[in-house]
Amino acid sequence: MIRLTINKTNNESQEVVINPDRFLPSRQLIRQQLDAGKLGEVGLIRVHRWEPMNSPVPGGLGGSCLTGGSTDSQGVGLLDDPFLRDLDLVLWLVGKLPDAIHAVEQSDTSGRFVQMHLGFPGGAMALIDYSNRLPSGDGYQSLSVIGSSGAAYADDHQNTQLVFRGGQARAVLAEETGRRHSIAVQERIDSLQAGHDVATCVTEWQNVLKVAESVRQVISSGKPESVSPRTNVAIPVVRERMPSGSPFRCAAISAVKHDYVARGVATHPRFQLVVVADDPEVPDWTHERNQQLADSFKIPYVRDVERALREFHVDVAIVSPEAERHCDLSIRAAKLGVHVIADKPLTTRDSEADRLVAAIEQSGVKFLMWNRNFIPAVLAARDQVAAGTIGLPLAVHLDFYFAKDAGPPKGSRLPGYPPIDWQSYLIAAHVDGSDGGLGVEPMGELAVEGIYPLGYLRLLTGREVRRVFARSASHFHQVHADNGVEDLASVTLELDGGLIATLAIGRIGAASHSSGGSITLHVVGSDGALVVDESRPAVGVFYRGQPPKEFRQRRVANDNDFLLAENFAQAIDTNGESILDARASRAIYLTVAAALESCRTGKPIEVNRN
Repeated sequence: MIRLTINKTNNESQEVVINPDRFLPSRQLIRQQLDAGKLGEVGLIRVHRWEPMNSPVPGGLGGSCLTGGSTDSQGVGLLDDPFLRDLDLVLWLVGKLPDAIHAVEQSDTSGRFVQMHLGFPGGAMALIDYSNRLPSGDGYQSLSVIGSSGAAYADDHQNTQLVFRGGQARAVLAEETGRRHSIAVQERIDSLQAGHDVATCVTEWQNVLKVAESVRQVISSGKPESVSPRTNVAIPVVRERMPSGSPFRCAAISAVKHDYVARGVATHPRFQLVVVADDPEVPDWTHERNQQLADSFKIPYVRDVERALREFHVDVAIVSPEAERHCDLSIRAAKLGVHVIADKPLTTRDSEADRLVAAIEQSGVKFLMWNRNFIPAVLAARDQVAAGTIGLPLAVHLDFYFAKDAGPPKGSRLPGYPPIDWQSYLIAAHVDGSDGGLGVEPMGELAVEGIYPLGYLRLLTGREVRRVFARSASHFHQVHADNGVEDLASVTLELDGGLIATLAIGRIGAASHSSGGSITLHVVGSDGALVVDESRPAVGVFYRGQPPKEFRQRRVANDNDFLLAENFAQAIDTNGESILDARASRAIYLTVAAALESCRTGKPIEVNRN
């Protein structure tokens, strides 16, 4: 921060503070896009700031300016200049003061991690995380602004050049500070010294201090755990091998939600689709979709689940009906001694999740929840953590934004129109693949897609979530608003052993990203850190007349489907566990349930672990 003393006309002095981060070209561009209305209403802001160990506090304000001299056990101000910069930036972009604040701090003699979670009137939210545990060298900053009609991403990860000096290439950060930044900051200083906007600047700074003091109180009133001592982390590792053994006869038990699960399993030579089956009383549109899948594989469609499993000697049931039916069909298959691969989400009810775990364990069959844990970038992150490259993971931050539309945007329907029926809309949305939450009961993005990033969290840490705090909003789509479910959410997660994590998730609309969405993993460890873009490796494809909905970045080398099937085959062959078995899937479901309860109550919620 830059602190100025302004001499007023009556010879009194007035102290004002300037945040130079506001004048970084990327931040200025984002503000211009917001002011022009191109991004719509701010829904979520996420800020990452990671600094090297023992890095000096720039600007000299420190904890004493904020806390009146209050320090933590190492004598460091609870909130220092980096936090004030980021708080100021968030308040500047949102244009409001928050009405909900949650914060978590973990610290030891080597440094600290702090997460701030802000909720604003109208549904906007912000996640800010800070670490000073990086090794000596460069720091890292990232800012994402998710609006109702667009999004902006300013990330050091995307702002690097390559230097080749033998051995591996080294990424060098292209600094945003420079002549343009210096001129902008100096212009602001000159304006204030001339007496322009002094009152506004003072008010803004007072608001930053007011929010920061509330954050300090939240941190000091809680009981944060110390960072756990270094231990080995149990991380599932897949040993790749050529497929061997006899094939598994598979039945697609309803394919009305996503036939891509059955198709994905069928990419592996050990899994042979022999029949599609469903209950006879399901609606005609369900029978039609099932028949289409059966026709494409030239296999029978049987309108009796149990008969199909028996008569076709099925080894594996691939379950992908409406969400409410996931557990019921999976349990019925398990009771007949059939292994189960199920689409997400696990269920819509706690009791069903308990019944499923009991049925799987009593019958001795294997279970796999379809997931994305074998995407190349996620595997690379797992391997880096398993190799100890960054030491013990201490904080994990997950962004999972699907850039998909869901019908008309929020606020586009005239008053008096009846609310959009959830199931009817999703049945129609099947044509373009945007029917992820198909079912009678409306489900938001946390319930539908939360398994994916929470699966990453389990893969990278091997830890269980014990408490969550969450905020959510129906920010983008009328169908979500009409049915009272979230299309945008932010979650703070506290895990066993003192590990902390955050999740930002949303169906943010096709206009927000040119290639399906931004999915990133940020992992801070005891000896380093990882920043992982889930879409990499990718190839950019751009051409004249390109359809607007076609992705500009194309994923390559993605064998997720094959590797999931291979993992399941190994679990069956060796009587081992799959990458996401029934108990792990139940734990993720209960974490999501706790987050949704936190959204309803506005309070941190303990995760049910019974």
